[in-house]
Amino acid sequence: MPGIVPAIPLALDLKPGSRLVDHFPEDAAAKPRHHNWGSVETLSCSGGHRIERIVIKAGKELPAHYHKRRSEHWTVVEGEAEAMLGDDVLIVSPDHSLYIPAGVVHGARASNVAAVKMVAVHYGETVSDVDDMFAAV
Repeated sequence: MPGIVPAIPLALDLKPGSRLVDHFPEDAAAKPRHHNWGSVETLSCSGGHRIERIVIKAGKELPAHYHKRRSEHWTVVEGEAEAMLGDDVLIVSPDHSLYIPAGVVHGARASNVAAVKMVAVHYGETVSDVDDMFAAV
């Protein structure tokens, strides 16, 4: 089917000390996750990266959070996001991207007019939200 990126199987023979081990291969086959603010769909997942399609509904906000062991790269493909990156607030529009280093609090908000659609690439020691997603307080 055009436009679908196939999941890349996890290399299970990597040693636990290896930098690119992901202990949650079920993320590769995950169904879209729906939230009150929008949805997240995993397009591809392997031992060192995860690619997601994120949709933030008009007027809603992806809550502020951070990851200790991975970075993210967001590219907006539709709409305009007001993105929080640490203490900064940035406007990210289609074909623009934002790099989010590990440990930096981040979140995003869609305008009241239109939803925001973006692609997120996660990269690091683990790419699972199960063990590396923390709410900002």
